[in-house]
Amino acid sequence: MKKLKKGDTIGLVSPANSVDLGKLKSAIENLKSIGFKIKLGKNADKSWYSFAGTDLERAEDINELFKDDEVDGIMCVRGGYGAIRLLNLLDYEMIKNNLKPFIGYSDITSLHMAFSKKCNLKTFHGPMAASNFSGDYTKETLNHFLKVMETNDDYYLENISKELGFYNKLSSKGELIGGNLAVLISSLGTEFDYDYFGKILFLEDIGESTYKIDRMLWQLKNFGVFDKVAAVILGDFANCEKSAESDMSLKEVFDNHFKEFDKPVIFDLESGHCNSMLTLEFGKILEIDGDKRTILVKNKI
Repeated sequence: MKKLKKGDTIGLVSPANSVDLGKLKSAIENLKSIGFKIKLGKNADKSWYSFAGTDLERAEDINELFKDDEVDGIMCVRGGYGAIRLLNLLDYEMIKNNLKPFIGYSDITSLHMAFSKKCNLKTFHGPMAASNFSGDYTKETLNHFLKVMETNDDYYLENISKELGFYNKLSSKGELIGGNLAVLISSLGTEFDYDYFGKILFLEDIGESTYKIDRMLWQLKNFGVFDKVAAVILGDFANCEKSAESDMSLKEVFDNHFKEFDKPVIFDLESGHCNSMLTLEFGKILEIDGDKRTILVKNKI
């Protein structure tokens, strides 16, 4: 599967909540100024309840953009909620025969999981049009997105503004999967769930009370996910605060789960709902070196 390059056509799709039309217009203008051509899904600017059109309309846009030979890659407009409602409406056989880059994060995790399981499609946990490219978007987000899309060499995954955290000096190698913790939990154990054996699991979230983060991590643990994976990478957990004074802090929740974990655990990776975000390639092999405190993305295997 080819990545995107300037001059390619990006299809914009809204699988979840409806979008502010001003932000959508701004994002389209910005993406064009960067050098991309844009094809807007015919239902991407619609509204039905809180969603960007009905479930059938939103699923139809995804199917049509995968089928469209003029479209080189698909970028989601925004997240929110709604992607999980589309999973039984997508033409996975057709998508499997028309693989192309698919980009998004947050609620889009439902689609990352389904495309991985049903189509073996390597997707991108990366910026979305209205969420990250409207108005005065950050150069760091754009530059890392372009770097990931343009490079065919191995590269180190490095933070933008702060040092990566490592719970231990262990090392491992595996295929990167993951996404938003709360959304991932909603598909756990279903036909759309990941295969976790030997994988490196990335997790991020926003606006969840710390006791809920703790509960979701326990659900993963009780389901055997942490026994199966080769490593865990914790991304940005924006606005995940205590709901009561007696609750654990976010750091205490993570310490409780991972301080004595017998596999590599990295925290504070700048990907997720942060101001400037790293683009991650789900399906790529990562090599974690705990001694050197590095994450190497393998383009050449």
